[in-house]
Amino acid sequence: NRCAEFATSATVFSPRKITEVPETQLRVAFDGDDVLFSDESERLYKTHGLDKFLEHEKAHENKPLDHGPLKGFLEALGKLQQKFYPKGQRLDCPIRTYLVTACSAASSGTRALKTLRSWGLETDEALFLAGAPKGPMLEKIRPHIVFGDQMFHVEGAAELGTVAAHVLYGVAQKFQSKTVRDVKKDTSVKQLE
Repeated sequence: NRCAEFATSATVFSPRKITEVPETQLRVAFDGDDVLFSDESERLYKTHGLDKFLEHEKAHENKPLDHGPLKGFLEALGKLQQKFYPKGQRLDCPIRTYLVTACSAASSGTRALKTLRSWGLETDEALFLAGAPKGPMLEKIRPHIVFGDQMFHVEGAAELGTVAAHVLYGVAQKFQSKTVRDVKKDTSVKQLE
């Protein structure tokens, strides 16, 4: 059932001490695979390794990825943002969105950006970290919430003071090394459905 496939669920981790965030601008950060996009690329990487993944992404650079569970949320934020653009508030829009992914721009960045364009969507910033930790970038952009599919990144964000939501979707869930029960005691956990 296609509806059940995208009945998104996320576990929200509220850190004990939250990083100071802007009061006049809502900032939302999304991971790519398994969050905005389907788990197609992640599944290939996990099952066939980096070389096959890179080969596949290059060969399919112009083929949009299928949508992931939070595409609709990005669409809704985009519609809200567009209400401010005619008023000359493009740069000072009270909503700002980010794509923050551990992938590199060279390996899958082009496909990710082309996919967003094919959907008629965009993010204000697309950050391809090429395997670098997301924490330092999250400290710079100070989002109100970050959505990710891998507990490693979600826990890292929460430890730095960012509210983080673990999106329960995709092949990455089969490869998790930690579960919700393993989360440190200083983090408050809420289940959203």
